[in-house]
Amino acid sequence: MRAGGVVVGVLVVGMIGVASCSSNHEQTDAGATSGGNDAHFDIAVDGARPRPGTVRMAVPAYFTPSDPQWQRVISGAPTIGMIVFNPDSGPGAAADPAYATVIAQAQAAGITMLGYVATSYGARPEAEVIADINRYYDYYGLSGIYFAEGPMENDCMPMEAMYHRMSDAVRARDPQAYLAVGTRFCPTYITFFDMMVQFARNWSEYQTDYTPPSWMPANSPQRFAHFVNNVPASDAAAALSRTIANGAGWVFVTDQSDPNAWGVLPSYFDEELATLRGVQ
Repeated sequence: MRAGGVVVGVLVVGMIGVASCSSNHEQTDAGATSGGNDAHFDIAVDGARPRPGTVRMAVPAYFTPSDPQWQRVISGAPTIGMIVFNPDSGPGAAADPAYATVIAQAQAAGITMLGYVATSYGARPEAEVIADINRYYDYYGLSGIYFAEGPMENDCMPMEAMYHRMSDAVRARDPQAYLAVGTRFCPTYITFFDMMVQFARNWSEYQTDYTPPSWMPANSPQRFAHFVNNVPASDAAAALSRTIANGAGWVFVTDQSDPNAWGVLPSYFDEELATLRGVQ
């Protein structure tokens, strides 16, 4: 990838615009009021709006640093509080000054910047992963690392020592580094990672194949992220509501799809941002 269960009590209304003095706005198919920047999705969990301060946006921004999308994302702080960046399926072969610039800009806005490192569900050689970690820290002043494609259910215990060593390699470069791992199957990993990206696939699978793990703590949403792609605008309110109901404190929903669903911002990015800003 290059730059470039059952949920109970989720109430979804749709996408709306807040009151406007004008009455001649056109309506989109998704029910958004056009003609201003105030359109948002109407989300609810257990029949009410999410509790303020329980959810923010984390953006997998797999586009080049010269892309104007970067400035749209950075300007979304503090509602956007985290970005995963991915120069070339990892750090790439050399530092890119343009990446250094956008990383610094985002951090100045208070955004945590995580470098993407693929682990191939634990199959990638440990030495290669650690080499990527060191290149990131040689090239950029990042905030931490996201270990993508973490262990599957039967591999948690056999691979725990390796993932511990890889997390230690990050903290050897920065003792204050923020660490995320892509898995929902390994409860003990939460003791040495700051956050788990429990889901990063499509909307259909999220509705049919994802159930919050029974071990997942109920009062620490900031420790969990859900990224859902291929969500049409008509379902964006439902998807956002479901991510919050499923316990995620970091969320991102997009209508983009594979092979690189994170290479372009969703067509409804402004509405999604306004929605989450409204529950801060």
